[in-house]
Amino acid sequence: MQGLGQLASALVTLIVVVVYKEQLSAVATVGDCSGHCAVTVDKMWRIIIAFGGIPGWFALYYRLTIPETPRYTFDVMYDVEKASVDARKYRYGKQGNVINPVTQAKARSEMAKYKTPRPTLMEVLRFYSQRRQAIRLFGTSMSWFFLDLAFYGLGFSSASLMSTMGFDQRDNLYQYLRNTATGQIVLICAGALPGYWLTVFTVDTIGRKPIQIGGFGILTIIFCVLGFAWQGLTKTHLLVLYVLAQFFFNFGPNATTFITPAEIFPTRVRSTGHGFSAGLGKLGAVFAQIFFAPMIKKGATHDNPTPWIHGVMQIFALFMFLGMLTSLLVPESKRARLEELAGEKDDVYELQASNWRNRGGAAAAATPGDIEAPAVARGSGSATSGRSTEGIMSDGDLEKKWWKTRQSELQPHAL
Repeated sequence: MQGLGQLASALVTLIVVVVYKEQLSAVATVGDCSGHCAVTVDKMWRIIIAFGGIPGWFALYYRLTIPETPRYTFDVMYDVEKASVDARKYRYGKQGNVINPVTQAKARSEMAKYKTPRPTLMEVLRFYSQRRQAIRLFGTSMSWFFLDLAFYGLGFSSASLMSTMGFDQRDNLYQYLRNTATGQIVLICAGALPGYWLTVFTVDTIGRKPIQIGGFGILTIIFCVLGFAWQGLTKTHLLVLYVLAQFFFNFGPNATTFITPAEIFPTRVRSTGHGFSAGLGKLGAVFAQIFFAPMIKKGATHDNPTPWIHGVMQIFALFMFLGMLTSLLVPESKRARLEELAGEKDDVYELQASNWRNRGGAAAAATPGDIEAPAVARGSGSATSGRSTEGIMSDGDLEKKWWKTRQSELQPHAL
């Protein structure tokens, strides 16, 4: 949806510019925009920014109302009844799949004795300090970092590039702003949108890792051409290379760096791994704004407003090459189960909840010695079945490192 968001942004900008055509047409250049023109432009950017907040309100509403995934409900909240009902709703629809409050309360009471404390900071640090997990986290986070350095750096340079490609031709300020917005629409429709949707249709056939490595590799070549052959490139060459760069950003790391961190880490620490990776990516975007946006115009003159743009493209080529190398550290997650990717124990949530209900659930609680306990979730560090009592889990069991539990610990029926 990022490509559609970029297109919507450019369309809103174009519409706002057309609405204020009369006020802008009387001004020759940006430098002449003062007084009433400055007030008009101030209104325009505020309207554009305000429209950018509308999708955020929709996202906030749906985030607050969307149910948790059955995996999280079972694995972290230990609500097997709700997880089972949510899974059936997803597979078969809402009709007939409702939660029985009494059964849910009994299930929560029964599962309470197996519940593992919420992840602590030290637990998360210990997990990601393991060599295998540290390498994975380094691969996902640094790939995102190198991507955003070039992706947002190129975005901040787009005005300079479009000027070089001829999109800034104008007789007045209105034509300048209209051509700039139109150029953005053309470039997005020609490069970003096709690349993004090609990823959508091929990510589960080609795979995340090949798309990401291939995208970084081709972007390395494109930026090398832009950087080392800049002086000999015509406007047509620049346009083609810019469109290709947008295409392979989106049919490449700009799509896959979002996906992989959400798949390869265990449920208890998955959001931490994804958040850390995304945070380094945004740090790269900040560096692009602070260092490379001003660098392009270093030593600018009236005849040459972007004297350093070729040097910045060379630096971006290096970043794309480094991104390709760090992508080699990330495992392929195409069509793989999350348990397999994260090295977790192999459980079937709905089956466990169903088995608990079929045995009568907490109705057997009148005779505690005969309670048949469901297989414990992965977070507990062990899977136990058979007769149990309230004292089945010791403090040592709760502190056991859940990510080191071996498959052999599972009982035969815990599928």
